[in-house]
Amino acid sequence: MPREVDHQERRAHFVAASTEVISKGGFDSATMRNVAAEAGCTTGALTHYFPDRLTLLVETLRTANNATAERMRKIADQALDDSEKLRAVIYESLPMDERRLKEWRVWLSFWAACMNEPALAKEQKQKYHEWRSALTELLEPLSDHPREDAEFLVVLIDGLGIRAARLSNSSENFATQEESMKRTIDRFMRSLNS
Repeated sequence: MPREVDHQERRAHFVAASTEVISKGGFDSATMRNVAAEAGCTTGALTHYFPDRLTLLVETLRTANNATAERMRKIADQALDDSEKLRAVIYESLPMDERRLKEWRVWLSFWAACMNEPALAKEQKQKYHEWRSALTELLEPLSDHPREDAEFLVVLIDGLGIRAARLSNSSENFATQEESMKRTIDRFMRSLNS
C-alpha cells in the first residue's frame, strides 16, 4: 500500500531546498536540477509541485518574507513597551545569527533578480509596502513623524543588513558586525527621543 504524502510538507521541503541553494550559490544557482538535488529527489518530483523555476522562486521569496514577519510578530508581542517592541523587531530583521544571515543572502539574490523579473518585483514591492507599514505602526507612539522615520529605518536596515551579509564571513567578523548594528540602532532609537 503506498504511503500518503503530505503535499504541504513536500512543498515546504522544496522551498527549503531552494533557499539553501540560493544562500550557498546565489539566485542563478537555483535551477530546478540543483534544487531537486538539494531536496534529494528527481526534477520530476519537484515539477509535480512547482511547474517551473519562477513559480518555485516566487514561493521561496514569499516563504522567507512570511517566516520573518511571523517571528517579528511573536517578538513584538513579548515586548514590555513600545520602545522595546520596535528595537526587538529591528534586531530580528538584521542578520545577527546564522539563520538571519542566510535569509539576507537569499534576499540579496532576489533583489538583483527583481530588476529583470516582474513577478519577483511584484512580490518584493508588496513585502516592502507591508514592512514600511509595520514600522510606521511601531513608530507611531514613539515619533512625531512615523512615516518619515519608517522610511529612514527601512533604508538604514537595508544598509546594515547588506554590509553585514557581505562582511560576515567569520565568527569574529560576525560578532563585530552585530555590535556595530546594535550601536547604530541605539543611535536611531535615541534620535526618536530628542
